[in-house]
Amino acid sequence: MNLHNNKNITADMILEDVTGKPLTALQVFKLSIKFLVDHLLETLDKQGTGVKHNEVQWVLTVPAIWRDTAKQFMRSSAEQAGIPPDKLILALEPETASIFCQYLPVEKLKAEKSFIMSKQGTEYMVVDLGGGTADITVHRKAANGQLIEKHRATGNDCGGTSVDKRFFKILEDIVGESTLKSLRENDPLAYLDIEREFEAVKRTVETKKKGKVNMTIPVVSLDKVCRKDHNKDFQALVESSKYANEIKLLGDKMRMDADAMRNIFKPSINKVISLLKEVLSNRQSKGISHFLMVGGFPNVNLYTTQ
Repeated sequence: MNLHNNKNITADMILEDVTGKPLTALQVFKLSIKFLVDHLLETLDKQGTGVKHNEVQWVLTVPAIWRDTAKQFMRSSAEQAGIPPDKLILALEPETASIFCQYLPVEKLKAEKSFIMSKQGTEYMVVDLGGGTADITVHRKAANGQLIEKHRATGNDCGGTSVDKRFFKILEDIVGESTLKSLRENDPLAYLDIEREFEAVKRTVETKKKGKVNMTIPVVSLDKVCRKDHNKDFQALVESSKYANEIKLLGDKMRMDADAMRNIFKPSINKVISLLKEVLSNRQSKGISHFLMVGGFPNVNLYTTQ
């Protein structure tokens, strides 16, 4: 989202890692793309495919709502990672997902009988919910397998990371901003453990789930920073916070009321629903007969049901 929100992207733009250490955005993206490139080429060689490196056509996907400056930055990063300019295509994520789903087996699409979105003339909405952004567009299947965009891509920053931010805001309210920052900078592995655990847990939250949602936390690391800053352990801070009735600790397990967990999702879900209504109210969207949900976030049951 830094690339989307920053209107003045330059090669010297700085990003910070979880500990606050700076590195230029160009280096971060260049090295990330280079790793993927090297991994694929190495795999092709090991499997004896016979594919030559200069025969590979690279397609780099970007969120549909990104500005042209962000897209150009990604192209520059890919070229510096070693991808030849004439072998590089930048494609919008909803479009690539739509094309990919035309070829998926029926059972993977959870369709009842057949993937009728592949029929000529079918109009459908592509809802691409990823980590940072939510992109929504409308396509119509044309002749010769081509797609016609009926509604240009629209979206905002209500992807998965928006939910993560609200969860960490709860932790910040409990232990304090400086204490959470201390954990992030001095014990980044513990901080990343919390991120990974929440990422796994949030995919299991059900609309009608009762009781508690359990997640494992690095309680030793949390106790250490809490005692240093507050002379209290993490459990004592939870019990004295406004979340005392919603969050309980049992060993290394943090148990949160299911309703409280669902409330973390509500603002993001409401933003997505608002986007859907906005697109559906457009006269160009009147012929929509199906919805195609893609991206990493549709796996969350709360999104798919609501």
